Amino acid sequence: MEDTRFIYFSAKWCGPCKAFKPLVEKLEEIGYPVFYVDIDEDPVLAESHQIRGVPSILIEQDGGVVDRMVGIQDPDTLASKFELYYPLEDEPKKDEPKS
Repeated sequence: MEDTRFIYFSAKWCGPCKAFKPLVEKLEEIGYPVFYVDIDEDPVLAESHQIRGVPSILIEQDGGVVDRMVGIQDPDTLASKFELYYPLEDEPKKDEPKS
């Protein structure tokens, strides 16, 4: 899954972004490839990805956007979406016994 990445678009002035960022950071800490973009610091990238609201997370695979989430997401939904596109290999499957 080297070709998968999660791009988190936010802004310093955005209250919901500040509330949501710790959840995204936690997902990054456990192994997901998250890239952070401040829309005010990189407006060209934000515009090229048609970012109209923040926070937004784009999921890219093979250089193309395969999914987009706008606004604060439910933590379980977000974690499931990350796992769907980038399964962490060290996590045992629900049906597999832990070693």
